[in-house]
Amino acid sequence: MALVILIRHGQTDENVSGKISGQGAVPLNTRGQEQARLAAEVLAPLGVTHLLSSPVARARQTAEAIAQRLDKSIEEVPSLHEVDYGDWEGSFFHTQRAHPAAHAVFHDPINAVFPNGETLPNVQRRGVEAVEAARRRYPQGVIAVVSHGDVIRTTMAHYLNMPFNDYRRLNLDNGALSVLELHDDWVRVKAFNFVPQVGSLWLKSDFAAWQKIKQLVPTPNGASASGH
Repeated sequence: MALVILIRHGQTDENVSGKISGQGAVPLNTRGQEQARLAAEVLAPLGVTHLLSSPVARARQTAEAIAQRLDKSIEEVPSLHEVDYGDWEGSFFHTQRAHPAAHAVFHDPINAVFPNGETLPNVQRRGVEAVEAARRRYPQGVIAVVSHGDVIRTTMAHYLNMPFNDYRRLNLDNGALSVLELHDDWVRVKAFNFVPQVGSLWLKSDFAAWQKIKQLVPTPNGASASGH
């Protein structure tokens, strides 16, 4: 069993203004830096074994704060990158509402294609593929994954077995954590949009129970993970 903890990057000034950052090298603002620090504090007691990140600057900066606190290296995963917004990148969402593609983007996302960009179902596909690849590579791991809003929301919608268009009902804040418990043949969503606060060690209580279960999970050679 693997535990995957998905973390949305910290806040940027463009998140606040509504500007579409896309692949742009936009840094975290002061609040975003604090959100990254708090996420790292929540993760610190959980025994994270691997840290994965989108290569986009704001996600990478968030991952670096976590890596420093956890003393872990960062594995960049290209498929965790932000949505390719195509021609919309650098503009504002509110100014695009009159665009011919806007109705699908906001009301029928399963059929949405960003002009000269990607489809939202493709965003979900690569997000799920990244999680499944991590599960296969680290089947007993505690894996922290730093990515972007729609990558995480569409991925979580997949594991919740939600109709695709309903993913927009899922609110995901900057710096928030969402948790998947991945078994061989089933998945449990342990949390969604947990926003760390000062002194918050919310995952710790779940982690102790998870460690006990982990000891009973058979290893590939047939022995239990505890060696008995």
